[in-house]
Amino acid sequence: MKKDGEERKRKVIIADDEHHICKLINALIDWEEYGLEVTGFANDGNRAFAMCEESSPDFLITDIRMPGLSGIELIRKLYEAFPNIKVIIITGYSQFLYAHQALKYRVVDYLLKPIQKEELENALLKGLDLIDKEAVRTLESKNLALRSMQEIKDNLLTLMLDGGSQPVKAFSRERFLEEYHLKFQGDAWQLLRIECILSSEENTLPLQEFLGQKIKDIVLEEMKNGRTEMLTTLADNSFYCLFNSDRGTLEQGKNTLNQVRNKLLVVNDILQKINFTIGISNIYEDFDDIHICIRECSACIDHKVIKGKNKIIKYEDIPEDKLEAACFIDDTFRKRFLKIIADADKEEMAVEINELVTLLYRYSGRISGTVVLEIYQMLIKLFYKGIQVFNITDFREFSQENLIPQKQYFYSISGAFTYLGDIFQLLLKRCMEEKEDQSTRPVRNAQAYVEEHYMEPITLEEIARHVGLNESYLSSVFKKQTGKSLIDFLTHVRVQHAKELLINHHKSVNEIAEEVGFNDAKYFTKRFKKYTGVSPNEYRKLFA
Repeated sequence: MKKDGEERKRKVIIADDEHHICKLINALIDWEEYGLEVTGFANDGNRAFAMCEESSPDFLITDIRMPGLSGIELIRKLYEAFPNIKVIIITGYSQFLYAHQALKYRVVDYLLKPIQKEELENALLKGLDLIDKEAVRTLESKNLALRSMQEIKDNLLTLMLDGGSQPVKAFSRERFLEEYHLKFQGDAWQLLRIECILSSEENTLPLQEFLGQKIKDIVLEEMKNGRTEMLTTLADNSFYCLFNSDRGTLEQGKNTLNQVRNKLLVVNDILQKINFTIGISNIYEDFDDIHICIRECSACIDHKVIKGKNKIIKYEDIPEDKLEAACFIDDTFRKRFLKIIADADKEEMAVEINELVTLLYRYSGRISGTVVLEIYQMLIKLFYKGIQVFNITDFREFSQENLIPQKQYFYSISGAFTYLGDIFQLLLKRCMEEKEDQSTRPVRNAQAYVEEHYMEPITLEEIARHVGLNESYLSSVFKKQTGKSLIDFLTHVRVQHAKELLINHHKSVNEIAEEVGFNDAKYFTKRFKKYTGVSPNEYRKLFA
C-alpha cells in the first residue's frame, strides 16, 4: 500500500493519558507505508479535542478513559462536530458498556490492550477503506449504480439464501451467470455460516453493523488465499461466506476455523452478552447443490442446543437422526400431557418436563439439534391446544407466536425446556385464576346488584335475570360460595344499612324500615332483632 511521495499524507492523532503508550503506538506502525503520519499526541480528552479542531486529522486513536474529557465524551463531541474523523478505541477495559456506547458514534474499531500490531493495522486499513469509499461517493452521482464484480457475486449468494434450502431457480441463476458474465475459478463449493445472537436489550442496529463487519474482517483475514473465491452476505443474525475452489483447498481451509473462533472469542470478551455458532457444510462439486449447503448450515446452527455456545459445528460431525421428534411426543405422551393441562397440575407439569429433558440427554448422541428444536416447537403447539379448555385468549407476551422464535437463544437442552416448563406453569396458574374468577363472577355481580338496589322491592327472579342465570342455579352457587342464601344476604345488607341510620339519623323506625327496603315495620323489627339480638329502638339507645 505504498503511497506516492507527493500525495498528501493522512494525519493521525494519538491520545492516551500515559505518554509511553502514545510512543508505543507510534513505534508500532510504519505509518509512511500506509500514507499516514502522526501529527501529535494528547494526554487528556480536552487537549485531544482541541487538536482535532486545529488540524482536522483523518484518524484519532484514543484510550477510552482519560482525565478532563473521557474517551466516550470525546468521541461523542467528535461525532457531532467532526463526523469524518475515523476513531479507533484502544483500552484495557473489556466492559460491554464502554463498547456499546462507543459503537453509537460509529467508531472504526475497538481494540484491547496489549495492542497487537496486526489488529491495529487492520483497523487502520478499515478506516482508510471507509475514507476512500466516502470520497468516491462524493464524486459520483447519487444515481450512478456502479457495482464491482464482487458485489454482484455477493448478490448471487443473497439470491440463493432467499431461496432457502430449495435449489436456486434456473432462470434466476442463469440471469446472474449470463447477464453479468460470472465465472468461478473452482469446481467445489462449501458454505460457512456464523450466527451471532445478542440479548434483546443490546440488539441495536449500530452493534449489528459493527459485528457483521467485524466477523467479515476476521473470516477474510484468516481464510482468504489466492486459490479460493469468497462470496459474503449478512442475513438473519448471521454472516454467510460461500467458498469456491478445488476440493483439496477447501478441505485445508477447515483447519483455519479455530483461528476464526479464537478471534470471535476476543470480540466476545470486548462486547460480552453475545453468543456465536460457527457452522460449516460439506463440500459439493455441483453449483446446483449449494442449496444443500444452506440446509446443512442451518442444521449446524440448530445443533448448538446440544453442543453449546461459541462452538464450531461441522455438518459431517452431526449424528444421523436415529429417532424422530414424534418418537418423543407420541400418543401416550400427548394424552398424559393434555391431562396435566386439563387438571392445571403445575407440579406434575414440572415432573413431565424434567423427564423429557432426561430422555433427550440420554439420546443426544443419536439425534440432531434440529430434532430437539422440533420437539420444542411441537410441545408449544400441544400446550396451546390443551389450554383451550380454559377459554383463555390473552396470553400477553407468552403467545405461541412469541415463544417459538425464542428457540434461537438456547444453547442447551435443559435451558430450552426448563424455560418452557416455567412458562407453562405460569400460564396454568393464570388459567386457574381466570377460571376461578369466572366461576365467582355471577356471585359478585349478584352481591353488587343487591348493594345497589337493597332499598327497592327486588326479588330473586330479578337478581337472577340481571346476572344471566336461572334462579335455582344462582341460589345454589351463591349459597355454596358465601354460606348464605341470596335472601339472607339481602336481609343482611338491609339490616347493616339500618344500623347506620339508627345511630346517625333521627328518623323514626318506620321511616328507616321503608328506606332500607322493608314495607312492614313489624317485619323489619322482627328481622332486625334476629340479626342483632335487640330491637331497633334498643339498638339506638345502646349506640346513640
